[in-house]
Amino acid sequence: MQCYQYLASTISIAKALESIPGAPKKLPLNVVADWMDENNIKAEDVLLASGDEVRAIVESLVQLGQPNIPHAA
Repeated sequence: MQCYQYLASTISIAKALESIPGAPKKLPLNVVADWMDENNIKAEDVLLASGDEVRAIVESLVQLGQPNIPHAA
C-alpha cells in the first residue's frame, strides 16, 4: 500500500512541477522522487494536501522559476 501512496504523491508533485512556468516537462518519476527526497517532501504530507497546497509546496522550493532537479536533461 505504501508503494501506491508514494507513487500517487510523486505523480502529484510531478504535475505541480510541470505547471510552473520554466520548469521541465515530462520528468521521469524517479527524478521527481529523488527531488522530493532531497527537499524532505513526505508522501503523507502530499496525499493529505489539496492540489493548490501541493503546488504551493513545490513553488516554495523552486527558485526563480528554475527548479534544481537532478538528472533533468
